Amino acid sequence: MNITDKKKEIIHVLQSTNNKQLIEDVYELLHPDDTIEYININNLPQELQHKINRALVDYKSGNYISHEQMKEKVKEWLTS
Repeated sequence: MNITDKKKEIIHVLQSTNNKQLIEDVYELLHPDDTIEYININNLPQELQHKINRALVDYKSGNYISHEQMKEKVKEWLTS
């Protein structure tokens, strides 16, 4: 199946579904920055809230590594 056919199938499934979780999941993939701030952390311990907020600031400022970069680091650690 080529990329055009895949896009058409995805559009068709999204247009015909009533599966709210599927729609939310796809939206999160398309807009990861929009959803991360709406996670309710108020019921967590204060120290954990602080750590999460610091991590969010790091993320927004670009201070993170990608999953692929982390996999490479782990591979290096395991072969050193």
